[in-house]
Amino acid sequence: MTTLVKLTKRIIPYLLCYLLWAITVALAFLNLLLARRLFLVILSAFSVSSQSAAAIDKVSFIFLAVLWLALVVFSEYYYLHSISKDRLWKSFSLVTGIQLLFLFAARLTPSLIIGVRRFTWVNYLLIAGELGGGIILLVIGFHCSSPRSAIRISGRKNKIV
Repeated sequence: MTTLVKLTKRIIPYLLCYLLWAITVALAFLNLLLARRLFLVILSAFSVSSQSAAAIDKVSFIFLAVLWLALVVFSEYYYLHSISKDRLWKSFSLVTGIQLLFLFAARLTPSLIIGVRRFTWVNYLLIAGELGGGIILLVIGFHCSSPRSAIRISGRKNKIV
């Protein structure tokens, strides 16, 4: 039975790591879609010709897709290395906080460029949730990186160092 417990204690951080990584990948894909929408709004605001806009859209989408892939690979590497340092939550909160703030900016900027047309309560809730969640996660991530607040598991007891 102790072997099973030891094995479980070794596997759970990796399962959690890949669960958090899947959340990061999904948010990154949403960022990709909203960034493309933002580029299209900016192109229409500057009255770019339709042929130029189509070419710029395709090139920018390829560039954004490469950035998405880089974030997917980087976040997996970053999360896996943070397991050994007991910093998985810090790493996740920093990456996700940045992603949520980007979602906030990418959702709000088109409305500011073309003017707020019809915002429903869902739009306001999403914008507030992205801004609030991003700020909270960044504060948690930076707070966890300070030496006073590091929580390490040593043996059977949790020690606050």
